[in-house]
Amino acid sequence: MCWTGFRRIALVLTILVLLIAPGLAQSPAERPLTNADVVKMVEAGIPESVIVRKIEVSGTSFVTTPDALIGLKRQHVSDGVLGAMVDSEAGARMLQSAPPTVIYVAGPASPAHPHRLPNVDASFRIDSKTSGKVEVRADQIKVEKAGVPLFSVKWKVNTAK
Repeated sequence: MCWTGFRRIALVLTILVLLIAPGLAQSPAERPLTNADVVKMVEAGIPESVIVRKIEVSGTSFVTTPDALIGLKRQHVSDGVLGAMVDSEAGARMLQSAPPTVIYVAGPASPAHPHRLPNVDASFRIDSKTSGKVEVRADQIKVEKAGVPLFSVKWKVNTAK
C-alpha cells in the first residue's frame, strides 16, 4: 500500500511539473520602454549604440513632448538616443494611421514599337581600391566588380503579337 500511495503522489507531481514547467520557461511579455527606462540605462553607463538598438527593437511608450525632451537632456541623455526615441514614436504613429488609398489608373495603350533601354556605361568606385562597372544595352545588363563579372542578364524581345 505504501508503494501505491508513493506512486500516485509521484505521478501527480510529475503531471504538475509537466504542466507548470513550460509556463516557467517562457519569459514574461516585455513591457514597453519608457523615458524612465532610458534614463536608467544612461545612468548605468550603457553605451549609446546599445540604447539606440534596444529602442529600435522594443515596443516603446515614450513621452516626447518638448518639456519631456528637455528633461531627458538635463539627465544627460545623448542626442542620438533622443533622436531614436522621437523616431520610434513617429514610426508608431505611422503604423496606427490608416493605410493610404491606392488608385490604379490604366495607362495609355502600348506604343507600336517596344520600349528600349538606353545604352549606358557607368564606372563607380566602391572604396579606394575597388571599382565597378555597369553596362546597359537594349537587351542586356552586365555588372562587374574589380573587372570580375558579378552578374549578367540578357533577354530576347518578343515582337510577335
